[in-house]
Amino acid sequence: MVNSSKKRWIWAAWAIIWPASLFLIYQQTNLDNLKWLDLGAFTALAIIVALFPIMVNQIPVFFLNGITLVIYLNFGLFVELIITTISVTIVLLQVRMTKKDLFRIPLNYMMFFLMSISAAGVYNLFDLPGDASQALETPMHIIGILAYSMTLFMMNHILITLTRRYIYGKRDKFFERSFFWEFMTTIYILPAALLLHLLYHQIGAVAVIFIGFSIVSTSYILRLYYRSSNMNEHLRNVSEVGHELTAQLNVKETLDLFMERIVSVVPADQAYLYDVTNGEELKLIRLYDPKKLSFYQKGDRMKKGEGVAGLVWKKGVGVRYGKRKQWADKWKVIAPTDSESLMCLPIERDNEIIGILVILSEQRNIYEKYQFMLIELLANFMAVSLLNAQHYEQTKQIGERCALTGLYNYRYFDDALKGLFQEGAPKNPVSLIMMDLDHFKQVNDTYGHEAGNDVLREVAARLRQEIVDDAAILARYGGEEFAVILPNCDSIRAAEVADLLWHSIIAQPFHTKNTLDSDQNVSLKMTVSVGVASYPENSEDDLELVRHADRAMYVGAKQKGRNRVSIYHELNQKTENIPS
Repeated sequence: MVNSSKKRWIWAAWAIIWPASLFLIYQQTNLDNLKWLDLGAFTALAIIVALFPIMVNQIPVFFLNGITLVIYLNFGLFVELIITTISVTIVLLQVRMTKKDLFRIPLNYMMFFLMSISAAGVYNLFDLPGDASQALETPMHIIGILAYSMTLFMMNHILITLTRRYIYGKRDKFFERSFFWEFMTTIYILPAALLLHLLYHQIGAVAVIFIGFSIVSTSYILRLYYRSSNMNEHLRNVSEVGHELTAQLNVKETLDLFMERIVSVVPADQAYLYDVTNGEELKLIRLYDPKKLSFYQKGDRMKKGEGVAGLVWKKGVGVRYGKRKQWADKWKVIAPTDSESLMCLPIERDNEIIGILVILSEQRNIYEKYQFMLIELLANFMAVSLLNAQHYEQTKQIGERCALTGLYNYRYFDDALKGLFQEGAPKNPVSLIMMDLDHFKQVNDTYGHEAGNDVLREVAARLRQEIVDDAAILARYGGEEFAVILPNCDSIRAAEVADLLWHSIIAQPFHTKNTLDSDQNVSLKMTVSVGVASYPENSEDDLELVRHADRAMYVGAKQKGRNRVSIYHELNQKTENIPS
């Protein structure tokens, strides 16, 4: 976004330079023999051509250069500047400016003024004799005209590049698509412009009708071609994104990729993704800001019919707005201050709305019908991909989780521990805590296996509550045994964690029922034996780490009377101190 200081400088520079320069050029121009009817015909042609710009990377490309060449040769620089200014104004009216974009008017006036002055200066360097009717009589005349056209073309792109870099802060490449489209149209229009110039001196202003019709129709056809080509490119882009989405097997990655790729299909300054929660409310699960390349998960909620998203959910039909005033009063919370265009559509799967997508742009009237269709297609890809990811994660969870406790199972535990040692010795410490419930068999024998299952579930819940490190892996090792892998954790910290886990088990009784005796409520005191081992302090690899943690648990805790925490290196020290 262009700051206020730059805008003020642009307005000031234009107000000082443009009128004064135009007046000086006027002073040196002879308008006594001006053919106003002919001038009106050329002005009308320039305006009509300006009505059909080809927007390439938000840069208008049109056939004005060829027409201004003929106007310059026949009417002089001052008239060419006036007609160019009128044409540029027509183009600017079509690019959907807002109040904050009004500085683009003086900016473009200045740019085209510099282009015209530069091109005229280069042409005058050739010091060609004769009037406009003799402009094609010698090779030097033709070279001068080519130099004029190429100067206009190059100055246009130099000024655009400098403007986008130093005013808009964008690091665009010089040789972009707009460069090649402008070059193509410049080369294409030059022969037609020269033919218009020759015919004008043979048959008068009628030549504008004959050649002008060809120029205008070609301009319109090229515009249609570019839009069609652009749409096909977007369709290919959507197809590629669809393949990317279907390859994702993670719900978070699927949602993040979907939000990132939206900005590659349509211009977007913010994108909101709402989830339909239990068919009762919308919950904001993603807010993507392309400028900051960041995601926010704000969790805002709204009911059906509330806000733009709620209304689209209620009606089941998407909407497009071109101006802020059309939708601002429907926005539930304070809308982004710079947003103008809005597109909101439902995301459906199996004829059911599962989400709502809202896209905002700071440009007015930026979203067209075909773009709405592209986003709708992309949203359908996402809906199917999300379902696949959810199924995959559910299947994966079944394969790696204990069905009873919800903790990771032994297979996952084993793979995770091996993974830490997979590429050789880890650079950071790794600790392992092994736990075994004391006298658990008596619970099953006395109160039934259902009571034992209740205890195991509650043990898992208490352990899960104490493990605050996201990197820690808590698993049901087997039976009544539990294990915790602690990456980046030395033996001192591991001992502290083990003590917390041990205390969480013994501090409060477990409540269950005696399923062997009329479901009578019972309260059980449980104890646990805990063993701790760490790498690299007392183990060299993952297998040794497991063996030493297991040994600490059985030798240091179970055999010493149970209900305690045993650290492997302390156990070794005690063993070494026993007299022989």
